[in-house]
Amino acid sequence: MTTSFATEGTSGVAIELCCGLGGIGVAIRALGYFVGRAYDSWEEAVAVYNHNFSDDVAVKCNLLSSGGSRLVAADRRRLGQIDLVIAGPPCKGFSQIRNGHHDGRNGHNRVLAAIPDYLCILKPRFFLIENVPDLLTYRKGKTLRDLVARLERPGKHLRYTIEYAVYDAALYGTPQARRRVLIFGARHSRSPKHLLPEPGPNLAALFAAVRHGHPVPEHLKPYFAALRDPENPTLISARQALSDLPALGPGRSENETPYASAPQNAFQRWIRSHAPTTLQNVRTPAVKQETLDRLAHIPPGGCARFIPKEHLNGLSRRFGSAYRRLHPDAPSTALSTKYDCVYHYDEPRSLSVREYARLQGIPDRISFPPSLVSRRSAYEMIGNSVPPLLIERVLGIALNIAPPGF
Repeated sequence: MTTSFATEGTSGVAIELCCGLGGIGVAIRALGYFVGRAYDSWEEAVAVYNHNFSDDVAVKCNLLSSGGSRLVAADRRRLGQIDLVIAGPPCKGFSQIRNGHHDGRNGHNRVLAAIPDYLCILKPRFFLIENVPDLLTYRKGKTLRDLVARLERPGKHLRYTIEYAVYDAALYGTPQARRRVLIFGARHSRSPKHLLPEPGPNLAALFAAVRHGHPVPEHLKPYFAALRDPENPTLISARQALSDLPALGPGRSENETPYASAPQNAFQRWIRSHAPTTLQNVRTPAVKQETLDRLAHIPPGGCARFIPKEHLNGLSRRFGSAYRRLHPDAPSTALSTKYDCVYHYDEPRSLSVREYARLQGIPDRISFPPSLVSRRSAYEMIGNSVPPLLIERVLGIALNIAPPGF
């Protein structure tokens, strides 16, 4: 398989709300959209976005302020017809995993609640909102019901048909099991319903079987075959994502380094497309001796529960999220905003920023210059970002645009 790219602008004009580092931007540009403007409240994220995309399209903007709405309205007048609005508002207020986000002082849930107001301003043909699945059950579903009602009728003479579903990014080429709810809206002038694809099965049992050496359930064996096929673009393992990268070791300094090999599979060819010939963002965090001692007892795919009691040294192992190690033959578990949320499957260390980005499906051409962003913030940006392949493939199906993919 070879990578192809749509010509930016052929699908129309798009606006990004809560753009972050640009994961959404990677996806919609691949689908042929011209991004007229991208907004985020985090200054470092805006700087990283503009470093990786041309024309300084991203601007710092508090969407909960009157100044924010005036800025968006002015951009709408300048750009004219908006074809697509896509938003990844903060999820901390709904998520069971309480990750940090730099918009917290304004109220995480309020940003999502403001999206219908911006649809009223922008009046796009289509929109897509991404958030965590916990949104569906938050306040016993009332928050989602209220949001959908407002999205259906965000303004006078403005009506949308709404669909939503929960998708696992792992089923769309991302080497990470990351479930997200996508809410899609289409103006009533475009009538066909059921535009979103079927989400697919829950593959948690497959990934658990691979990580722990258990038999694969019969009904999941076709997905197991896809996972093992290095040229299948559907399911990608951690090793398929990282095997062309050099062994880095803990505490490595930030020096560009050559790739360890040529691309070895379809995912690696895609993620290295248009990237520099040397790797960037390869610095790795130092590892304490205490951590090395604990990791010595944890096999690939394991967690703190594998550490013998006499080696815990005060560590609680009640939670399976602690000291998780990647399994080479399965996608990563969901990344958080912390650099030590997963450890390498072969080496006793946490991941570099580049490896972290790989597991989120962020191409190697997207870089995080130390002059613009701290390493800690880079991990946070990646953990909060939207997997580009999930958006590219789901939205491509919804809009009947053939995603270039890999």
